[in-house]
Amino acid sequence: MPKFNKPKLNQPKLNQSKVNKSKLDDRPDPSKSLPSQSELPVVQLDETIVAGRRPKPLNDFQRLLAEVPEFSSGFDPEMFAHLHESIPFSLKQFESKIRKILGSKNIDVSLENSAKYLEYIKQNIQLPCHVTGIEEFEWEEEYTIGSGSKKEYARLKKTQPSSTDRFKINRFEDFRVEEEGIFVEVQRVGECQKFMLPLSELESVDMISPNNQLLDDYAVWVANY
Repeated sequence: MPKFNKPKLNQPKLNQSKVNKSKLDDRPDPSKSLPSQSELPVVQLDETIVAGRRPKPLNDFQRLLAEVPEFSSGFDPEMFAHLHESIPFSLKQFESKIRKILGSKNIDVSLENSAKYLEYIKQNIQLPCHVTGIEEFEWEEEYTIGSGSKKEYARLKKTQPSSTDRFKINRFEDFRVEEEGIFVEVQRVGECQKFMLPLSELESVDMISPNNQLLDDYAVWVANY
């Protein structure tokens, strides 16, 4: 196969004598003196400061009212502003609070301390107090966690208290102290049926009521001490 010679390209030669060095090198000439401060152009700085407080982030309740107009009717979102999304639990503060309630350094759950705690609850609870179950009651676990029949569960809920029910605490006389702690007689909402339930298994349905923190503190005390 014949070989071809590559054509030679005639490249123009650069005339070094005609090149303007100032275009190739922008570096300052050290032989020349720098301009004085008075000769420098004045630079205008924008010293505008944007002032104002940044809005606080909305919590779950405020976002719900803002996103669902049907819920916001008759409610002021600011009434929920004090509810924080995550309030850190302080064991030291909690135990100090329990010691003040019991008037003792011994904060273990006992018959004597339960009687003291009941007096504190009676002094601070707002009646009537609407409550529900914190979690499934013991008799329900066979049907909610185990293999119990759903049909039988629905039938028993008509005569047994369920954690999905709402109850009402009506009177101070409905409380009593036993070895296991404080019990209270509750009335199922919408019915005349009453049940005796452990107070530590109940929580307030009104999250902004003082009863909510009152019952929550008691439940934490019983579960841990």
